[in-house]
Amino acid sequence: MAANENQKHSVLDLCDRLLTDERNQTSIIDKIAKRNTELLEEIRQLEAELQINTRNFQIKEDIPETAIKFASVESPENDSQFLNVSCSFQVPVQVPYELQKGQVLITFEQEEVAQNVIRMGKHHVRIEDKDVEVVAQPVSLNSGVRFQVHVQVSKVKINVNGIPDGLPADQMRDKLELSFSKSRNGGGEVECVEYDNQSQSAVITFVEIGVADKILKKKDFPLYVNQNCHRVTVSPYIETHLEKFQVFSGISPRTVLLTGMEDIQMDEETVTDLVNIHFQRKRNGGGEVDVVKCSLSQPQIAYFEDETYGIV
Repeated sequence: MAANENQKHSVLDLCDRLLTDERNQTSIIDKIAKRNTELLEEIRQLEAELQINTRNFQIKEDIPETAIKFASVESPENDSQFLNVSCSFQVPVQVPYELQKGQVLITFEQEEVAQNVIRMGKHHVRIEDKDVEVVAQPVSLNSGVRFQVHVQVSKVKINVNGIPDGLPADQMRDKLELSFSKSRNGGGEVECVEYDNQSQSAVITFVEIGVADKILKKKDFPLYVNQNCHRVTVSPYIETHLEKFQVFSGISPRTVLLTGMEDIQMDEETVTDLVNIHFQRKRNGGGEVDVVKCSLSQPQIAYFEDETYGIV
């Protein structure tokens, strides 16, 4: 009987230990799950912050239309120079300046005139039969940037988008090569296919120059997969990169800030004309005026070009 009792106690102790271990494991699993939830939330927050920071550092600038004049023919050093069409643009980003109520910005054509107006300090402008005293000050600008954009358009590569899924990557690469090599569809011999299964897109490189141009005239192209014909979108293969990224700041050499018009109760167009007339006259220390911007009713934003610091 004593042996049975000991055996019974041993079994009970074992059960207690197993239950304790199970509860401990459950507690550990709960802690791990809770920590995983916390980490996922931290990841979401960091991704949101990253998107905000990325937007803050993005520069959006429309490249102006420019007339291109054919000047000369250059002999290439090797055939590889025929593989791309290259161009570059100098992009000046406009610098914003907050113009407060009662202030006027005036940009002169010549820097010497602006500096002379600033040296004189106070000026008396005739507005609505009143002699209004304004103070001329230099314009300090915030930091701006300028950079070069280099663009290369390939003559032997094309982008392909809208590729259907359903095949392994190796098979899809073969299907793309077969479809784009068919001469009856405007294709040609394919050198290589770079296929991205996730984005369902590809970059196709042809052996001969001229095949890509011929295909791009059609905007789409037939792709045969499992005896079905799919129309995929084709577009030029373009590479862009930035060079000579420069940050600048300083004082506008041709622009003057006029203060002291807070009490003027007239429309801005009329005041603009009167200020323009006053500072056009040499006897007032002025000269040829490029542009005048008034802010009488509420603050406004003026934009400066980086090269001359003139108002846009």
